[in-house]
Amino acid sequence: MSAYIKLELSDWLYNAGIVGIVNILKHADNVVEFDGQSVSFGIECLDNFEEKYFNYFIDTYEKTMTYTRILEKIEKILNICIDDKKIDKEKLENLKKDINYIKDKMKRAAYKDVKLLVDKMDLDKNIQIKELKQLLIQNRNKILKIENIGYYNQQNKKSTPNAIIDKYLNTGMINIDKFYEDILEYAKCDKDKYKFNCCKCYSKIKEIKEGLSFLNRIYFDTARKTSNVWNFESDIEVCPICKLVYYCVPAGFTTIYGKGMFINANHSVENAVDINFKIKHEILNNNESNRSNSTFKALITALHESINDEAKYELADIQVVRYEDEKYRFNLLSRNILKVLNESKEELNYIIKCGFKEINTYFNIYEETLNKLLNNENLFMLIHKTLIFKISGYSDLHYNIGHIKNINKINFNFMRGVGYMENIERDILKSASGAGYYLKEAYKSKNSENKLDGIAYRLLNALKTNNKSMFMDTLLNCYLYTNKLVPQFFIDCLKDEIVFKTIGYSFVSGLIDGEEYKKTNEGGNN
Repeated sequence: MSAYIKLELSDWLYNAGIVGIVNILKHADNVVEFDGQSVSFGIECLDNFEEKYFNYFIDTYEKTMTYTRILEKIEKILNICIDDKKIDKEKLENLKKDINYIKDKMKRAAYKDVKLLVDKMDLDKNIQIKELKQLLIQNRNKILKIENIGYYNQQNKKSTPNAIIDKYLNTGMINIDKFYEDILEYAKCDKDKYKFNCCKCYSKIKEIKEGLSFLNRIYFDTARKTSNVWNFESDIEVCPICKLVYYCVPAGFTTIYGKGMFINANHSVENAVDINFKIKHEILNNNESNRSNSTFKALITALHESINDEAKYELADIQVVRYEDEKYRFNLLSRNILKVLNESKEELNYIIKCGFKEINTYFNIYEETLNKLLNNENLFMLIHKTLIFKISGYSDLHYNIGHIKNINKINFNFMRGVGYMENIERDILKSASGAGYYLKEAYKSKNSENKLDGIAYRLLNALKTNNKSMFMDTLLNCYLYTNKLVPQFFIDCLKDEIVFKTIGYSFVSGLIDGEEYKKTNEGGNN
């Protein structure tokens, strides 16, 4: 009977490694056995592990790599007859741009072997383009392996923008081909005389070597920074099996365009593998040209599926680990937040493509909304800002009042989820927005529509500063001017700050653009 390796869930980093090794082995059609919080596989699965390791990254991320974009441009060029002298000017300009793009990318280390032959070509004839295509296909695995590995600059603490592995591992220390032999030797040897322990699983180990310095942004170089440890003697070292797990961390994350995500669903290994697979599938199969919020969208989709599958396991707090801007970021999604996300899935879908530009930075409203929810923050400031921008006449706004109303609905769900407004019905938002719409109509009937922007500004200032007196003074003057009754819910909302702001912002949204109140679908894309 062959020897088996058994791995058990632990902290988020180790769990990412476990999910990674399962992904690699399953991609290679090896058998793994799940058992609650542990997973087992035969030690023979690690035979030829280096090839399995890199094949996983090559096949998984091929579509996101420069290699694929080069091939796409080559296909585009081949669809145009370069030798044809009757090519129109616009096509010729695009052709030159594509050829220059290809030549520029050929300067990278991944294309070293291909570049030697490309340098001898002019790339201005179809036959040469076809030869280049053939060369790239022949060198596919080698090129994609280098592109996936990337390069992490220790001095500048920067990684290659579109690479995968260098976000998590020191690429200068990658040595995967020895794992199988090291683990076999470790399994057979007599460990009774070993003096040290693995800092992760506490198994006996022979000596302290490099520690965990191969993990970027997590551990330090124990050989060069001895002052970081007690008595200048490091005891940070792992056994070959744990080292294998940590080397598989990049395969546990889903990484695209410099952003990575891992869901530490530690209810069971199978659950963790499944939910992270769903995220990977959503991100890598997203056909939209703008993928800036694809990781968030994938997270929500995967969580919705998990919530709908709640009968299989108890819905518990979930840790989300994100890699962004060369740093790890952590969020703990409580049961309440998970329910809010599930209740708000329609509203979230409506604001996916919404955004605005502030100074020189573009902000995606969907991403801003989820960032706040993941950090357990309410959305009042985001609602306030979007309303202010709307009445100020900013030109670079990609949203309408319907989108703001959806943000307010999401915020309503959030506030109820954290214990506020439990006795308030969601219909109050529509009533408040309708009141704003009818007040606007009353001003229009008096030919005083030009006063509404100033009124909206005063109401928003009162809401921002939580000044109920200012808000009610402005509101009463408006209703006196139009000779109408003030809706009762305005009086009731004064008892609670959260209800006051929720109703207030909903009212202003109807006042600013009452036409939106007529629309049955308040979402949509602008």
